Amino acid sequence: MREIRTEIEINAPQTEVWDILMAFDQWSDWNPTVNQASGTASLGSKVRITMAGPEGKNGQKYSADITTFEAPRSFRWRAVMLAGFLMTNDRSFELEPAGEGTKLVNTEHFSGLLVSLLWSKLENFVPDSLKAMNEALKAKVEQV
Repeated sequence: MREIRTEIEINAPQTEVWDILMAFDQWSDWNPTVNQASGTASLGSKVRITMAGPEGKNGQKYSADITTFEAPRSFRWRAVMLAGFLMTNDRSFELEPAGEGTKLVNTEHFSGLLVSLLWSKLENFVPDSLKAMNEALKAKVEQV
């Protein structure tokens, strides 16, 4: 398993950050890495994501199952790419108190046979994507 982890501090209460993260259908309004998202924020439900591709066009589409849901602290989803033994992506969002604000830990965990073959590409692309989402979430929450 390989992991890419990012963190950001947001000057807002944990519940405000949580509420914006849970509104999947509004992600495309503030998240530059997503063109479309939908789903229900609950354990066992599905989230459907269309990533933003070059020049704002639709990129990769995938569906993920929410495997952990502990409001307002953490949630995690699992997306199986091709077949589980080839590549699985677990995405976790952890919210922790940080002074008067919130620290977001945004992590992707990759496993499967294709990960070592694709790792250099993932390592070059994923951190910037996670950081862009983090910064956009911070801007969205702090403007409220």
